[in-house]
Amino acid sequence: MNITFFSSVSTKEKVFAQIPEFRNHNTRYFKLDERDKLLFQANDTELLFIDAMGVFNKEMIDSMPNLKLIMSEGVGYQGVDVEYASEKGIPVCNNKGVNDTAVSEVALFLMLGCLRNFSKGVDEIYAGRQIEFKKASFGKSRELGRCTVGLLGFGDIARKTAEYCNALGAKVVYTNRTRYKELEKEYNVEYLSLDELLAQSDIVSLHLAVTPQTVNTVDSKFISKMKKDAFLINTSRGDLVDNDALKNALLNGEIAGAGLDVYTPEPLLKDNPLLDERLKNKLILTPHIAGITDLTVEKIYKNIAENTQNIILKKELKNRVN
Repeated sequence: MNITFFSSVSTKEKVFAQIPEFRNHNTRYFKLDERDKLLFQANDTELLFIDAMGVFNKEMIDSMPNLKLIMSEGVGYQGVDVEYASEKGIPVCNNKGVNDTAVSEVALFLMLGCLRNFSKGVDEIYAGRQIEFKKASFGKSRELGRCTVGLLGFGDIARKTAEYCNALGAKVVYTNRTRYKELEKEYNVEYLSLDELLAQSDIVSLHLAVTPQTVNTVDSKFISKMKKDAFLINTSRGDLVDNDALKNALLNGEIAGAGLDVYTPEPLLKDNPLLDERLKNKLILTPHIAGITDLTVEKIYKNIAENTQNIILKKELKNRVN
């Protein structure tokens, strides 16, 4: 098979280490900034594995007339023109559920970091002001067990996040386009409308897919409905947040802070509004690493190998989305 990886993370060494049998196929690797190279050098591609942050549009699909599969390396696939792929009879798959534990761990880390002001605390230690920071924090930081955590969305990652928050004693509420009454007792969560959730939550955690309807969900109107001492957590997609709205809200004290693992655009560059030095002690930032643990990567390549065999043997594909 002619197999192409269009990815910022997959390399021949990494793929062969996880899927040794791919040595028997013709595999090629293109980084996300090598789009033109991909268009001219990968026309005979049969299986395409794409970075979850990658774009694969109509022109690119048409450049590969032998294409039998498009599969996201991650859970997201918003950059793939699924509608056009469907018109061409090309299946599109993702890696649903592979990173639910990994991402929810980082969501929990960001929640705890915001509540304890980790970011400023580290700076104060390096500045030789450990005791001063400790005195200033005395009796002020909150425990997660005394908080209400509001989840926007209730997919695999949100459900795992609910488990972790419940384990630490938090009250967990959620809102979602579809209410999951049958799961509410199992996950010890309460369903609320969006406005109710924003009004009641000490922490608002985003777990939504990016669609035209969800881009910039977190805008100035959204933030105005949150509690002034609440925190925003985003381990989902940067496109869900209006950068300028969040920046202004933090500067004006409309919310207490935010913990972010995802950004728009990526890579995060110095001119991004969220890197304003005045926000430094109100943000905890991680470099979009929530879902790339060793176990997650093992699961990703296992699914890639499985769907490759499914194509060869003409079996039902795993995690097909169209």
